[in-house]
Amino acid sequence: MNFLHQWFLGIIKPTRMIDELRSKPAPFWGLWAVLIRFIITSLTTTLALYLLKRLPFSQSNLTFLSIEDYYLAEIFFLPLWGLGIWILMSSIAHLALRITHKQSNFDIILNIIGMGMLIPMPLLWLFDWIIIGLNLFTIIIAAVSHTIFQIWEASIQAIGFRKIFGLSTLGAVVLAIIINAIYILLAIIFIR
Repeated sequence: MNFLHQWFLGIIKPTRMIDELRSKPAPFWGLWAVLIRFIITSLTTTLALYLLKRLPFSQSNLTFLSIEDYYLAEIFFLPLWGLGIWILMSSIAHLALRITHKQSNFDIILNIIGMGMLIPMPLLWLFDWIIIGLNLFTIIIAAVSHTIFQIWEASIQAIGFRKIFGLSTLGAVVLAIIINAIYILLAIIFIR
């Protein structure tokens, strides 16, 4: 099964996608998923915000970047940030699994988290492009919509932790919530 088919399967049947993800090249599918997610976001959503001369909702926490230049800089650093957060989330999940469950495989975790990060994106991209185009891209709409998609992402990752590593449903959900909370906290600092 090719990568695009696996991605589509993750949208319509995430449990089946996770079952088939076991046999996919790890961590390469996760790497491709993260690169696709953050490069497409940079070259579409962030670039559109920059070209439309939109300003971020809040001042930059990176004091060397002015608010006027933030989206231009984000076009370039977002993919690198995405790779870093993918590795951090995977490392935390791996450590938690090793401590609590004694069973873990870092490469497979990278695939689970990477695919979980990519699967919801086509709908989020479409939604963001529409609200940017209609000039409705506000902090409230962005926060609510991105939270919904983050829950979807965490759900896919929880399914992966449960099915591949045998975690209880509660354990898998808690682990997915923890790593996605870290994602959100760091995104608040760096992503606008």
